[in-house]
Amino acid sequence: MEIQKLNWAGIKLESQGKTILIDAVEDFSYYKPVLGDAVEELIRFSDDIKADYILFTHLHLDHFDRGVIQKCLKKNGKLIVYSGLEAVVRKLVNDVEIVVLDLNETFTENNITFKPVFAMDGVGEIQSSWIVYDQTIKIFHGGDTIWHNQFWKLGKENENIDYAFLPVNGVVVNFEVIGLEYCPVPASLNLKEAFAAAHLLHAKKLVPIHYGLFAHEKFYVPQIFDEKDLEKTSEETGQEYDIVKDGEILIDS
Repeated sequence: MEIQKLNWAGIKLESQGKTILIDAVEDFSYYKPVLGDAVEELIRFSDDIKADYILFTHLHLDHFDRGVIQKCLKKNGKLIVYSGLEAVVRKLVNDVEIVVLDLNETFTENNITFKPVFAMDGVGEIQSSWIVYDQTIKIFHGGDTIWHNQFWKLGKENENIDYAFLPVNGVVVNFEVIGLEYCPVPASLNLKEAFAAAHLLHAKKLVPIHYGLFAHEKFYVPQIFDEKDLEKTSEETGQEYDIVKDGEILIDS
């Protein structure tokens, strides 16, 4: 399996001659008030990728991009959807084959297995994490989940996870303009929580996602960290990690 980091929380998997996209987003224009000029610095991939399978953890627009589905999904490709999101997705996406899975249900095709598992969204939306594996690599994708009490169980029930892609920006949001009352508690995993979650998942390595792109002094305030923080937290938790920049290929080691 070859793994490429895309924008923000997105990744591309290549396995068995098939292409898989998870949380692949190209259009961040909705977030321009937060992103500013960074909108112009994103990876443009939709003209070059034809996907056999597309998955997403939830429907926030930094994780779900209808344009990517329309441009990238092959005619015989499949949109794989957690059942909790099925009704809304069917209203948003037309003329696409949809595979619907309940939590912990698996779908296997071309020797690739897909499994949605428990997640908890920071502002109460419906969200799942995803486990995807072939005969060589197993990955966990955590979208922008917050800390929850199921990481212990997920680690016990899903052995041999190689890479846990987890959010690390521990962001405090202020979305009162759209009716969400301000809360100082982070709406995604922070750095220490992500390392601890990866450790409980027994992942060989944590791969941080969902950081470094969004920031706004009032509406979207992420935790700031550097390489020393990463090294310190890795040592404290006993959890190894890999930093993979947007566009880079993860080298299995």
